[in-house]
Amino acid sequence: MGFSLAASWNYKCPKCRQGDVFIKPMDLKNPLNMPERCAYCGQRTEPEIGFYYGAMMVSYGISAWLYLGLVLVLVFYFKWSVNQAMVLLVFLAVITYLPLLRYSRSLWLHFNVRHDPAEENKQKQLKANSPKIGNDWKPNRKQKK
Repeated sequence: MGFSLAASWNYKCPKCRQGDVFIKPMDLKNPLNMPERCAYCGQRTEPEIGFYYGAMMVSYGISAWLYLGLVLVLVFYFKWSVNQAMVLLVFLAVITYLPLLRYSRSLWLHFNVRHDPAEENKQKQLKANSPKIGNDWKPNRKQKK
């Protein structure tokens, strides 16, 4: 059990895969709003200052290949003009900007933080053994003194 694209796609903590990496729901004024630590295992979401500069390269790589492939297919296979393809590309870039930005941060965190299967099982056991009050279940975390 190593790297998981599903966990990064769902914005889950890379260490325990239970907690959320981003604060929900997404606030358009601050779309990259993250808790300081995972609510379940305590993993820091920003391990060091400037940690997410690498996520910019991940975002660039994903968007460049995705958009380039799309434009090439539209121009050469569907015989669209370059201008038509660019209009669609700009529209899609505006629509996918924030989700791609958030996903690249999640992916970068998952690349750099090792998954701990024991921690994941521990958190699942705690969740299963806790009284169910509904969807508002919160983990039992020890407070730091």
